[in-house]
Amino acid sequence: MIILFSFFFLYWYFESTHTYVKLFLTREKTYPYVLSPHVFFDQKVVFKCNEGFNAYIPEDPKYPAVWARAWINGHPLSMKKYNAQQASMIVRYVSRHSKYVWLSRENIPDGELHKQAEFVVLPAEGAQKIDEYICILHWESDRPIEEVTFTMDLGAITMAIPGIGKQNNPYYVQWLYGTFFRLEPPGYQRVGSIVSWRWTHIPRIDQKIRIQWYAWYR
Repeated sequence: MIILFSFFFLYWYFESTHTYVKLFLTREKTYPYVLSPHVFFDQKVVFKCNEGFNAYIPEDPKYPAVWARAWINGHPLSMKKYNAQQASMIVRYVSRHSKYVWLSRENIPDGELHKQAEFVVLPAEGAQKIDEYICILHWESDRPIEEVTFTMDLGAITMAIPGIGKQNNPYYVQWLYGTFFRLEPPGYQRVGSIVSWRWTHIPRIDQKIRIQWYAWYR
């Protein structure tokens, strides 16, 4: 009876998760010094639990993280990459979209979890001049999650386009008709160079966010 009573009161739920992603370009250090796209990922999670819990960053199979790090209530955590089968023996749920997952080595207490990573950017399949990035949002909760947001900052990519917005720019048509970026899923809001999605009072989410853009730099 004591074991059953303790199990009944185990819980694990998220109050909110907020993800910020920034696309940016860096110049390679070797000839021909081409511009290379990168993605910076920053996520903050407020959660409650009274059982073992690990910081968790899922990867799309094609777009792995170069590195990942995390903090719980301001204290650093050590992160390690696992395949999905290994991860499923450590955490309750693994995204159906993931083959690899970054997990903290430590079980962590509830509070505010802060995670960061840098992700690979690659050409979209079957498209020579289209690059893309895919981020996976995956949360399972014992209670509905109050708020899940995903914000993508396109400003650094946009501002790096030579002569952006000018009619003599070779990418002016894509810019004028809004086809420079392609975003999935629908339902996002865009204000200037900031794109955002928002979900409220949801029990779970396992969603791919996909962004494609015209790769003018290569």
